[in-house]
Amino acid sequence: MYIKVKFLKNGEPHGREYTYKATFPIEVGQEVLLPGGGNGIVTDIDVPEKDVESFNDKIKEVESVVEESKQ
Repeated sequence: MYIKVKFLKNGEPHGREYTYKATFPIEVGQEVLLPGGGNGIVTDIDVPEKDVESFNDKIKEVESVVEESKQ
C-alpha cells in the first residue's frame, strides 16, 4: 500500500507530504521510521496506485512503526 508521510521536526509534522510504501498494517497518525533514519507521521493511507504510477519506481518503503513508550 502507498501512504503519505510528513517528516517530524522537533516532534511536530513539518513541510510537505512524501509518498512511501508500507507492507504492514498502518494507520493515519502513527509515527514511522523512514529509510535513512528519520521519523515521520502518517497523514494518509491507501493512496491510489494511479496517483503514483509516474514515480513508483523511486518510492522507498517505511521501515517500521515507532512504538510508543508506555511509562
